[in-house]
Amino acid sequence: MQNGIPYLDILIFGVIAIFLIFRLKNILGTKTDFEESNFNEKKQTKQNSNVFSLKSKKIISSNSEIDKIKKVDADFNTENFLNGSKTFFEMVLKSFVSGDLDDVKDYIKPSVLKSFKVAINDRNKENETLIIDLKSFEDHKISSSTITKSSIKISVIFETLQIKALMDKSEKVIDGDATKEMLVKDEWVFEKKINDQQNNWTLVETKSF
Repeated sequence: MQNGIPYLDILIFGVIAIFLIFRLKNILGTKTDFEESNFNEKKQTKQNSNVFSLKSKKIISSNSEIDKIKKVDADFNTENFLNGSKTFFEMVLKSFVSGDLDDVKDYIKPSVLKSFKVAINDRNKENETLIIDLKSFEDHKISSSTITKSSIKISVIFETLQIKALMDKSEKVIDGDATKEMLVKDEWVFEKKINDQQNNWTLVETKSF
């Protein structure tokens, strides 16, 4: 037929369409990492001296971890714990930035608290100003737990969007970016003594990814 499309053309267009669909599927299915700008190595060591080394852990199903915790602590409430850890996370960031840890010191292990104080003192000696503006929580969950005869330890993952920058005494940004958000991933470990009548959790370890 004069006005019809030859079968060969139909076949070619069909192959092209299948190829484009396949490519689109691959692109949409690709997981991309959030590109963040980190402080340089010198400032990382200086500002993040509160970071303790933890063994790398594979994220475990929260349900299995919660079941394990409830076998030891029947009153454990996941929602209350996560809400409390989220609030505490924000309080510690604000306290660290301001340089005043009085509001959180009773809930932080002495060795961790000491490291926070060392980082603050180093910053003050250089007349530097740290900016951490917490914009949002992208992920916040229990990743694992460790239970002994005397205590429960719970690891919590915090993925947050922050604006983070370090300024010198002339208010010049020397690390980070005061205008751009970055994705920050932290793992904090909280511990509670099983027979503790006050039922308080203590921050005992921190790690940044």
